[in-house]
Amino acid sequence: MAAAESVQQWELPQLKAIITVPPHHPLYDVKFYPYTLPGVDPFFAVVGGQDTIVCRPSPEKEKGVEIVRWFRDENENELLCCCCWTKEQGSGDPLICQAGTSGLIKILNVKSGQLTLVGHGDEIMDLAISPISPLILASASADHTVRLWSLDDAHDASVDGRQPCAAICAGEGHRESVLSIAFHPLGRYMLSGGMDHAINLWVLPMLPDSNTGSDTPTCLHYPHFSTTEVHSDYVDCVAFHHDLILSKAAREGKIVLWHIKNFSSQAPPPSPDRNPTTHDLKDTRSAFGDGFERLLQFKIPGENDPFFMRFDLFSAPGKHPVLAMGDMYGKVSMWDLTRLVESAGIPPALLNKMAKKTNPKFKNPVVKAQQHRDGSAASSTVSSNAVNDDSQQSSTNPISTSTGKIYDLSDPFARLEAHATVGLTKHNSTVRKAAWSVGGEWLVVCGEQGMLSVLRRWVDGIPFS
Repeated sequence: MAAAESVQQWELPQLKAIITVPPHHPLYDVKFYPYTLPGVDPFFAVVGGQDTIVCRPSPEKEKGVEIVRWFRDENENELLCCCCWTKEQGSGDPLICQAGTSGLIKILNVKSGQLTLVGHGDEIMDLAISPISPLILASASADHTVRLWSLDDAHDASVDGRQPCAAICAGEGHRESVLSIAFHPLGRYMLSGGMDHAINLWVLPMLPDSNTGSDTPTCLHYPHFSTTEVHSDYVDCVAFHHDLILSKAAREGKIVLWHIKNFSSQAPPPSPDRNPTTHDLKDTRSAFGDGFERLLQFKIPGENDPFFMRFDLFSAPGKHPVLAMGDMYGKVSMWDLTRLVESAGIPPALLNKMAKKTNPKFKNPVVKAQQHRDGSAASSTVSSNAVNDDSQQSSTNPISTSTGKIYDLSDPFARLEAHATVGLTKHNSTVRKAAWSVGGEWLVVCGEQGMLSVLRRWVDGIPFS
């Protein structure tokens, strides 16, 4: 990698614009469209209240975002809290899937506005699309289940009473509302986290299967891994980082990086008859062997943060993975995972570059090698009447960091402070969700009081790997 490109890799986003979206209700989820190439026309959707808003971050210095479409739900009692993207089977048109308190998943064609519906028995808390098929949608619900839906036209519910629900993760998986779900990058595994403090890993069938489209969807009664020992409160965000797991719970002030012992996505998935059942009265049950191992913890400011606050991880080949998480004080924190393990710290060229600016200064970690407790090496263009652009506040909300920070990774219970923390609003609004663009050049966060903030890096273009 060229020296200039190496410097770019270490940069973290800086605040570009702060926008207030009327009527100032909470914005709970934001997602970038995942099917464009990095750096090519990035656009995102944000949901809250009855509103689903499709936006494009503006590269122009004076502008924050351009609103592409604005949908308002006809149900006055709807409270949308989750969304994800897919694309139409025939035309390839962008589709936004959104859901909330009504228990209905509504799928909107961004170009035509056409609407289709599928449903749960209770509120829907999270949505995710399969990384290997845009026709497989997963939903997490307050009815204690995770459902997988076929969006294939062959299973259209409006035709001959066909059943789009392909599989249900139910039975003894969760005993309370499921708040968060995440596919493994290879598509055969799914994580779920819930109000019962449990995190489950499900081995998914290859879908669609012979039951898809019938009245008897495939039912998974037990996950292949389940634990209530990682967290002690509502688990409201889970994600894979390769075969590692990131998770957080309400009122804990931390994100945990951990892994399931002996789990490898490269090995054949274990068979259904290896599922540990609840007859095994343990807090951690695993079909893979020896439980789990906690690796790192990332510090989130505030110990009394409300539930339903969610992080996002940027991860792309040849790029530094960066974790972003908002807090209840109107700030977003970022951790560069490569920087944590690079003993050399930040390249001197970047330090010289940052020193020429009034702010910020970045932490330059000197990292100790991680150890197990036994001492062995660890594995390890909007109109003014549409939104209010408060970007002038950015001068009063600098990036807060310090240099010379030493990160000791030998204690998996130590909470690592962020490499950079950016103030987003003078109102200290709770940040509900962060989302990275496909190329990692944009970071968008949303939250209470209609707060939508746009951060940017790599103004001269995404660095090559």
